[in-house]
Amino acid sequence: MKKLFLIICGIMFLNSCEKNDGKQTNVENRKPDTLAIPNQEKNIISKTENVDYCYLNVLAKDSMFMTYKVIDGIVNGKLKYKNFEKDSSSGEITGTISADTLKVNYKFVSEGVTSEREIYFLQDSGVLLEGIGNYADNNSGKLVYQSSKAINYSKGRRLNPVDCKSVK
Repeated sequence: MKKLFLIICGIMFLNSCEKNDGKQTNVENRKPDTLAIPNQEKNIISKTENVDYCYLNVLAKDSMFMTYKVIDGIVNGKLKYKNFEKDSSSGEITGTISADTLKVNYKFVSEGVTSEREIYFLQDSGVLLEGIGNYADNNSGKLVYQSSKAINYSKGRRLNPVDCKSVK
């Protein structure tokens, strides 16, 4: 009887570790969206775009906040990872938009050290999905994805749009 009880408790514990909000995104079958642009035509970025876009992810005691503007087709903004009991980072992003993918360079400071890495975000149904992949040093100290085809958007953080005034 004790073994059965322990097995059931173990199964319940394992199930409680994986939180699933029922909003699993199937990125392979998604509709192509235009990232943060009111124009519905794919691959068209307004040259007069000058609006703040803000996104937030909160998972337990960790959070991630991103804000950016698109001006003349160039993305500029800020990104902050605030982690509980782990190294946090904060810095500037610059990049471009390619169809439904925001491709940025993240230059940040963490524990007093300045670093740089590439991050891609995929837009799906109004949220941004952070791309997770293997990185390599491009011989200039910047980490870049080894293969853009191997980026997994279902394992990264899910950033929801928020009112910029509520989180600044």
